[in-house]
Amino acid sequence: MAPLQPEGGLAAAEVAFYGPALLISTYIVFRHGLRGQLGWLYLVTLSILRLVGGSATLWSETQNDYSPAVLETAFITSAVGTAPLLLVLLGFLERVNDRITVGGVGKWVFRGIHLLSITALVLAIIGGTDIADRSASSRSTGHTLLQAGSVIFLAIYLALAAITILTFRRKGDAQPGDWKLIDAGLAALPFLLVRILYTVIVAFAKEGSVFYFSDVDVYVSAFMQFLMEAFVVVIFIVAGLLTPKQDKEGRGQREIGSVDLERAGGRGPMRSEDAGAGSKVEWGERRQRSAWDYRPSKLISDAISGR
Repeated sequence: MAPLQPEGGLAAAEVAFYGPALLISTYIVFRHGLRGQLGWLYLVTLSILRLVGGSATLWSETQNDYSPAVLETAFITSAVGTAPLLLVLLGFLERVNDRITVGGVGKWVFRGIHLLSITALVLAIIGGTDIADRSASSRSTGHTLLQAGSVIFLAIYLALAAITILTFRRKGDAQPGDWKLIDAGLAALPFLLVRILYTVIVAFAKEGSVFYFSDVDVYVSAFMQFLMEAFVVVIFIVAGLLTPKQDKEGRGQREIGSVDLERAGGRGPMRSEDAGAGSKVEWGERRQRSAWDYRPSKLISDAISGR
C-alpha cells in the first residue's frame, strides 16, 4: 500500500484520537445517567461523526475511491462538527445556572440558544449535501447555507462565551460540584474560538485561498480544526470524569445541602450563625483573581486539583 497523503494522515490521527474519546465519552454518559448527562451525549455524537469522516477519508485514500457518496460523507461529517462542541458547553452552563443560588441565567435563554444550534446544524448538513452535488446551482446553494450556518455558530459562541464569563464571576454562588464545569467551560473558550473562526473563514473564503471550502490546506485544517477540537474534547472529558454524579434531587454526591466540605477546606474564613445541621453558612471574601489566573493551563490545573 502506498504511503498516505497528508489528508490520509490527518484522517488516521482523527480515528486514533476519537476512538478512545468515544469510549470514554460513552462511559461518562452512563456514569452521569441520561437524566444528568449535561450534553455529554454530544461528545459521543462528535466522536462518531469524526470516526465516520476519518474512515471515509482513509477509505478514499487507500482504495483510490473518490465516489460522490464517499466524498459527501467526509464533507458532511466535517461540516457538522462545530455544533456538538457548542452543545456540550451549553449543557454545562444550563446545569450550573439551574442550580446557582443568585442571579442564574434563565432557562429560556438556553432554550433559545439550543434552537439556534439545531438550526445551524441543519443548515450545515443540507449545505454539505448540496456542496457534494455535481450541479453548479446546488453547490452555490450549499455554499450559501454553510455561510449562514457559520454566522449562526459564531453568534452562539459569543453568547455562550458571555454566559460562561458571567457564570465564572458568580462561581461562589454555584454549587461546589459544578465548579469544574465552570472552569472547563472557561478553559475551552480560546480553543473553541479558533475552531469557530475556522468554520467562518472556510465558509466565506474565495477560490484559491488555503481556506477555500473544497480544497482547504490540510495543515490549516489540522491546526485550526482537529487540534482545537482535540483540546476542547480533552477538557470536557476531564470535567466529565471529575464532576460528581448528581443524585435524584439534582445535587452532587459530595454536596451536603448548600454546604460542601471541600468548599470549607480552602476557601477562606467561614462564619456560621448556627452549628446545627442545615444551618446557613456565610463565607468570607475569596482571594481576588488576577488576569494571569484565567489562563487555560491554570484553569485546567485548578479543575484537576479541585480548587
